[in-house]
Amino acid sequence: MDEPFPQDMLKSDLLSRLAINLDTAEEVGPIAEIWVNGRTHQVKGIGCSGGRLLSRQSRRFLWSQIGSIGRDGVVVKAGAQLEAIDEHLQDALPLGDVELWSDHGDRVGQLVDYRFDLITGNILQYLFVPAPDWAMAAGLYALAPVAVISTGRRRMMAAAAALGQAILIQAGVQAEPVASSTPFDRLPLDRMPDPRQSWDAAVKTTRRASDRLQDGRQKLGAEAQDRRQQLQAEAQDKLGGLLGNVKKRTRRLRHQLREAVTDATAGLPSGSNLRHDDMPTIDVNAMELWPEDEQPER
Repeated sequence: MDEPFPQDMLKSDLLSRLAINLDTAEEVGPIAEIWVNGRTHQVKGIGCSGGRLLSRQSRRFLWSQIGSIGRDGVVVKAGAQLEAIDEHLQDALPLGDVELWSDHGDRVGQLVDYRFDLITGNILQYLFVPAPDWAMAAGLYALAPVAVISTGRRRMMAAAAALGQAILIQAGVQAEPVASSTPFDRLPLDRMPDPRQSWDAAVKTTRRASDRLQDGRQKLGAEAQDRRQQLQAEAQDKLGGLLGNVKKRTRRLRHQLREAVTDATAGLPSGSNLRHDDMPTIDVNAMELWPEDEQPER
């Protein structure tokens, strides 16, 4: 970020400031969330609401995307991809006013603010107001980040010994009554449903379901075709094998029949063997059989 800047700032001073896109000079929206890593106690990004009743969808920016902070607004550099922002903010949460508990199981009060370094984003102090029934005078107290054990969306857990040594910043400050909340109030703005997008989302969902159904039908058709071709090929192979076996058996029977006929006719006479020498022969003179007719006398 560019100089000159104040060294630190309260969360309450940054919230609701208007965010302006450096590249287009268009309004992004008022800052509605500050994303904090509860383990490293460092501001990681901001979330800007759409600013309209039907648009609670937020745009998030990394703390490194903030170009400058002025009296009236914040200039942001909208260049990072959404996937990169989500990756950097996956260990962070939108830290707002949460309950403050001790590690002894006592509800001490309510976290109402925190001060952080504008250059590094490191949180310098957590500011809380004790509960009326807690053994501390009414006022605004500062708690060092090292005293914090864990942080969630609704509660912060701190060491009881450190809470007893918290520094009084301003006397007489009392916690404001917490308005009744709904499950939607505990969700970050980027997870809130947008009524304007419900119809488009339903249409897209229907189209995706139709596409999946069509793809399923095509896949089933292709599988059925492949199965049919496979069965046909198997049937042809079996039929071919059966016909081959029939041909082999036919050739074998033909060969056996030929051999049987050959064996059966082997003892029969043939050619010159058909004549027997011991059988008498009769010599016939044709003239004797057919004498010429006598000439009639004249």
